[in-house]
Amino acid sequence: MIYYEPIPICEHDALIGSNFNEKFAKEMNDYYAPYQNKSRTVNIGKETWEYAVSDSIKNAKWCGAGNNVVDVVTPRLDIDVKGISCNNLQSITSEASILQNLQSSQDNFYVQLKKGDYEGLNEMFIEPFIRKVSKTNNLHVLCAIRNKEDGQVWYCLLKVIQRHNPNLIDEMVLRGTRNVDIPLIDPKYGRTYLQLGKRRLELRLNMTEMRRYCVNSHSITLGNSLKEFM
Repeated sequence: MIYYEPIPICEHDALIGSNFNEKFAKEMNDYYAPYQNKSRTVNIGKETWEYAVSDSIKNAKWCGAGNNVVDVVTPRLDIDVKGISCNNLQSITSEASILQNLQSSQDNFYVQLKKGDYEGLNEMFIEPFIRKVSKTNNLHVLCAIRNKEDGQVWYCLLKVIQRHNPNLIDEMVLRGTRNVDIPLIDPKYGRTYLQLGKRRLELRLNMTEMRRYCVNSHSITLGNSLKEFM
């Protein structure tokens, strides 16, 4: 199975460079400037975060187009970039998409769910994700997190590892009628689950515990609002 492990801040320099934060802040502030100079709402698309991360790491290359788990390739690691937000540093973040499966409506997805056939869901979502991850080089997730309370932007790194869990199927739990919890991260750090309506694996972080793994990068607020497209 796949598992997400937070990376201590002291290990960031070796992975993304000692000047990443300075460069990342500059890239994003340069992007905000045309909006802010005219007091307009800042619009941030998914690729904006990816471009900024790519341009902030030496010899990195953006490759986020298409159905690819990797957005940025660097000499030391592949990076999946996620742009998310939180209400404050004690809240749960918005969702980040891990993998979406849009197969035919005839693939028995809902039949399997109603029967509690989580083995079938494992085959449709977890196993394809494992195959994608196995083709990457030292995959990490970089989450850029906007704090809605004060406009500060933070970031953290999570390493994506493969870990054997013989009880994975038994540990899947239906939550309400919309989500199936799938334990791909320590629950104190966040939550991974299958969002049934979107047919999508998603990740949310618990900022209360993740705060110590996050770096404060810059502020986005200059008296104007922000609109994000994830």
